[in-house]
Amino acid sequence: MNAISFHVAVVGASSAGLACAQLLRDCGGSVSMFDPAQGATILDIWHDEGWRLASREQGTSTGRHDALVLALPAMKAVELLEPLLPMTAMRAFTMAPSRDNCLWLPAVHVGLCGDWLCSGKVRDGALSGRALAARLLHDRATLTTSSSYN
Repeated sequence: MNAISFHVAVVGASSAGLACAQLLRDCGGSVSMFDPAQGATILDIWHDEGWRLASREQGTSTGRHDALVLALPAMKAVELLEPLLPMTAMRAFTMAPSRDNCLWLPAVHVGLCGDWLCSGKVRDGALSGRALAARLLHDRATLTTSSSYN
């Protein structure tokens, strides 16, 4: 498999976040982890030629990220998404477990994963993380392939 170079910010080091990050790294991605459970306080997320994050502990992330993954409980994900994408946040808030076990929004390069998108059982969080990584990788491969034909 050819490596696809890209940078992803993963917020949340739950089983879903870790599984997503591992698969992305295995496939050539660069992953920055921000974990609120370990004390990372996300102060701001914005899009400026890529996703940027600022945390109280790390300051403003100097890197621009091609995609943003929220591996958080539903309500925390909604809190972060709502100022950025009001309609998306509402959809995430009302969403039941999905067939895909994750939510990937290719138009804005944002994904959500977690056990709340699967069965609700903690052990299924990793399934959600891997499903999201696969969706993101597929999207990146499709973009790379289609741009090489232009």
